[in-house]
Amino acid sequence: MKRVVFALAALLVGASVWLAIRQQRLERSIESLRIENARLSEELAQKPNLSPEQFRDASQRLEKAGAFIDAVENRLTNASALLGQLQSASQNITGPGRRAVPGNQVRSRPAYSEPASSFPVIEGPPRPAVSSHGPDGQLLQRNWGPEQVVGPPNTHAAGDIPTAWAPLASQGGRDEWLQVNYDRAVDISEIRVRETHNPGAIAKLAAVMPDGQEVVIWEGTTPHTEAPSDTGFAAPAGLQAQSVKIYLDRTRAPGWNEIDAVELVARDGTRQWASSATASTSFADPSRR
Repeated sequence: MKRVVFALAALLVGASVWLAIRQQRLERSIESLRIENARLSEELAQKPNLSPEQFRDASQRLEKAGAFIDAVENRLTNASALLGQLQSASQNITGPGRRAVPGNQVRSRPAYSEPASSFPVIEGPPRPAVSSHGPDGQLLQRNWGPEQVVGPPNTHAAGDIPTAWAPLASQGGRDEWLQVNYDRAVDISEIRVRETHNPGAIAKLAAVMPDGQEVVIWEGTTPHTEAPSDTGFAAPAGLQAQSVKIYLDRTRAPGWNEIDAVELVARDGTRQWASSATASTSFADPSRR
């Protein structure tokens, strides 16, 4: 029995040493990433007259650097917690008769969410939202990306289906958003939103003016209905726009809240499907997981 105890203790000590080394490596990785992020920020600040292509490239590099920092910090958090558990377990085995001290629980980083009125902030310039189109202007083809909202509905059943937009995490707060854009501005009569998974999170719709200002179309609570759900939101008279922003309060409907399409109905009876879209987050963006 003593041999088993000592063998287990040796195993725990060895694991603790390995985790301590891994923790140090992760800390160095974080520092390197922060230095790179600061360098990119300084490089961008020193070039105020960047072309759109250069700005998109710099923004994407900053986004990736910020995402890597999040991922490494997540691993560091888990490694630190696991190290505490192993050290406590080792002390309990090698010191019989001592009161057991529970180790720290392993925690994942909280799901990332962005303010509804601005881009998320990292060290340096703002991180751009997730777009339905690539830097070359071509429509992307990712599962659960904002590009899945472009065009007419193509998710005809309820469920977690990749032909609809889904936010990054299965749980979120009151600050998720999806913005859809159309080919031409019209006098808006109604916005029709097709939800295909966990309906009921829509909290507000706003028309986005050319100068970026937002005019509220509707704000309130939507009922929890069976998916797929097509909900119409009437617009006040005299509101002309070609871009609409949908805000979600994800505490109202737990799980991935997925949207397949958004139809813009004009007062003259014409209808449009979105031609492009951006979102606060998307499960299609692997750099943010």
